[in-house]
Amino acid sequence: MNRRVFGMFAMAAGALLMPSPALAHHGRALIYDTNKETTVKATITEFVWSNPHVQIGIEAVDANGTRLHWLLEASSTGILAERGWSRRSLKAGETVTVTFHPGLRSAPTGDLIKVVFADGRGLQAGILR
Repeated sequence: MNRRVFGMFAMAAGALLMPSPALAHHGRALIYDTNKETTVKATITEFVWSNPHVQIGIEAVDANGTRLHWLLEASSTGILAERGWSRRSLKAGETVTVTFHPGLRSAPTGDLIKVVFADGRGLQAGILR
């Protein structure tokens, strides 16, 4: 058996022997502090409507007056569409109030819970309770 065929066989065997939890999707509790919620008035800097997770860039000023940039992760496009979202839900430059679970270790990331527009309309993104 040549090396290439042996290598392909070894990789396939390794994948079959891999424990199923190793193939699972990452848990958000490993990335975000699900015990905390942060709410900020922010400006949308980008809105990326794609899978596996929609991404929203925001810029806001913290309690100390420091301008901060966060990248928020939301669910998939399919799940958000079921909740009333579309690829045109947010626009760069738009001012909204966002609530999210902050990233662990003060990372400038978050797991989006909801967005509230200036007119009071809201879009839910997090787990519905």
